[in-house]
Amino acid sequence: MNLPAKSSRISKLTRAGLSLIGLCLVAGLALTIAYLYSAQSNASGKRAIKGIGDSIAITFDEVDIPHIKAKSQADAYFALGYLHATERSWQMEINRRIASGRLSEILGNDTVKIDRFVRTLGIKRAAERQFDRYPIAAKRLLQAYADGVNAGNAQLGWALPIEYFLTGSKPGHWSPTDSVAWMLMMAYDLGGNWQKELQRLELSQYLTTKQIWEVVPTFEPSEPVSNMDFSKLYRELKVFNPSPGPAEGRPQNLPSTELSQWEQMGGKDGIGSNNWALSGNLSATGKPLLANDPHLGLSAPAIWYFAHLEAPGLNIIGGTLPGIPAVILGRTEKFAWSFTNTGPDVQDLYIEQIDPKNPGMYRGPDGPLPFKVHQEIIDIKGSPSLTFLVKETRHGPVISDSYAKARRTIDTDRFALALRWTALDIENQSIAGLLDMNRAADLDQFKQALRKNYAPMQNVVMADSEGNIAYQAAGVAPKRILHQGLYGVAPAPGWERQYDWNGYVPFDQLPASNNPEQGWIATANQRIIAANDPNPLTGDWELPTRYDRIVDLIKSKSMHSVADMKTMQGDTLSLAATPLLELFKSSQSSHPLSAKAMEIGRGFDGDMKLDSAGALIFNAWADQLTRNLFSRLGYLFSDNYGPRNYRMPLIIQVKNPHSPWCDDPKTEQVESCQDSSNKALDKALEYLSKEYGDDPKSWAWGNAHIAVSEHRPLSKVPLLGSLFNIRTPFPGDSFSINIGRLELAQSKNPYQTVQGPSLRAVYDLSDLENSLFIYQTGQSGWVQSKLYRNMNSLWANNEYLPLRMKSENKNRQLELSIK
Repeated sequence: MNLPAKSSRISKLTRAGLSLIGLCLVAGLALTIAYLYSAQSNASGKRAIKGIGDSIAITFDEVDIPHIKAKSQADAYFALGYLHATERSWQMEINRRIASGRLSEILGNDTVKIDRFVRTLGIKRAAERQFDRYPIAAKRLLQAYADGVNAGNAQLGWALPIEYFLTGSKPGHWSPTDSVAWMLMMAYDLGGNWQKELQRLELSQYLTTKQIWEVVPTFEPSEPVSNMDFSKLYRELKVFNPSPGPAEGRPQNLPSTELSQWEQMGGKDGIGSNNWALSGNLSATGKPLLANDPHLGLSAPAIWYFAHLEAPGLNIIGGTLPGIPAVILGRTEKFAWSFTNTGPDVQDLYIEQIDPKNPGMYRGPDGPLPFKVHQEIIDIKGSPSLTFLVKETRHGPVISDSYAKARRTIDTDRFALALRWTALDIENQSIAGLLDMNRAADLDQFKQALRKNYAPMQNVVMADSEGNIAYQAAGVAPKRILHQGLYGVAPAPGWERQYDWNGYVPFDQLPASNNPEQGWIATANQRIIAANDPNPLTGDWELPTRYDRIVDLIKSKSMHSVADMKTMQGDTLSLAATPLLELFKSSQSSHPLSAKAMEIGRGFDGDMKLDSAGALIFNAWADQLTRNLFSRLGYLFSDNYGPRNYRMPLIIQVKNPHSPWCDDPKTEQVESCQDSSNKALDKALEYLSKEYGDDPKSWAWGNAHIAVSEHRPLSKVPLLGSLFNIRTPFPGDSFSINIGRLELAQSKNPYQTVQGPSLRAVYDLSDLENSLFIYQTGQSGWVQSKLYRNMNSLWANNEYLPLRMKSENKNRQLELSIK
């Protein structure tokens, strides 16, 4: 049968099309195979490299920790830079671009706001000024590291990590000042006090100072560090934007009340850490035990990369940060150390008054002063470049030109907000301090090196094989005197000299302790006061729940083992849940599932276990109750809910059964806290039944509390996010030792977590080769590698890997030789 000519042509076109698709598939498969073969995601063998003094041997053990053996410290840090580049090239490229405000060159308009703010802070410019003053020896090591990074990137060839192809970019040149800049970004991540100051300024538009203390209290609510009525001050100065925030999100019917009793309240929510040391008297081995788990954002790949560096005068193993040439947390053959964030107030906002006759001038203590001004240009992929001016005052950069929350709050025609921040000081040489710490031969030398740490200030808990345990707060913080001025709790008038900083607290006056009689040391971002200085380092400490639980567990036994340290790090009892349990269990709901749900809820004890249905019901109830009380603040609540968890204000308010905050302003009747609690349970059960089904016995905290290690910048991209992100059910909450801070502002899943124990480490000072570690992803930054996520399930289940300098098992070897 003969087909019509038209049908024949269609058939030929179809065959040709199918052939073309087939050829494309074959070509794509061939290219994929060639890429996977060429990608150096598991480097081994011998590499001829320029820029090293002698050959360097690198052995990877059974858990993929590289053991770098070099004949000079410069070569050791060169090799570390080389490994950071070959294992984590994309992560380093993103870090470099974040710190220099150059994300938009490869990511387009979505990151312009980030770039503009970082440029306004002047991170890279500050790093360049600081590096110029570094000691020559430190400069050489920073340069050696940078040379290693650039050599590692060059060795990758065409088969770069996939992210480069997806963004159409290539690795940029790494300089020593990029390392200094990334250190400044780490200090920024751990020092967000200025945002709490801005929050109090925003609230002052609608609340009295007493009401603000109810929403954002300081650590000692019964005795605030400042007695100033700053809300009244701002209104008298008329600093506010005439049209602040979205009209539909403005606060409604705010209560007016004074609380007779206050509880302790921390300042920065979420970011924090735990560490503790036990002396030999409390240890089954007779020698100290040291534990540490720093809480940082969960990323994929992780923020940490573990390595062992050995060279003359250097023998150290532990967690490094790609971008910085040092072991940040770890041990030598004789001692170990750990960090938590001290959380001092090292950032102050200043309200600068602009000269109405000359906008290039602002008001100083003795008359008008000129803004320092320079131009910045942001190149934007796919769009024209953005040119803008950055202004500085005598206090620091003006952030109100580049930060939306600040712009919407103040009248920018008449005022500006400037930021004073210790980390930007030209004297900051924190990486030089890290390098000295890495070279320390014993604990005394290590303590001496801590004097060079500038920012961020850290609680350093140490232990050595001779049996010593010690604590030192290390870093700079401005001197403050209780009840004088604003004490850094809210923005200060920049033209009044009384609010200027008057020097820093001397190192010898910072909190410290050596071999305390009680036999243990612990920090968890709780309030710390130096014995020789009654003035606290801040008015905004972290909640003491983790610290209190650590102390309880230390005191619960007379002797502790390494296994006990692991158990403590995995503890999930939330001491911020227990004060609310009575109200929770007395709540009643008209929801059809109420009886079944509360049969479970009434047995809940505050332990946030993975399989606990009670934990899920409680957290959903506490979330809804918090929204009931504080959502009347409108955008001032929604913008801060999540970063600020409002748990302590909630606990304080519900202690008064008739707190005005419990009353619903949208109804005529006056609700009590019990009424509000009942409504919260209604909403919680409605949400839970919709998300997790109609059988409360099948609900579990782990179904909702998912730890997400997010990839930069592909985490939110459909399909790609699921490839690059790492997700796992996780126990704990925002207040347990095994922490997992809730993302409460998220509408899709408010109970997921993107902040948790970024690593866990346990050091046995009777034999440091018995030390252990774990973190949440894997050593590799190559998404196609099995080492990209191989630690995730171990981390989620509180299991560990060995941290040995002398591993008998070799996984692979790499030699860098002179070219």
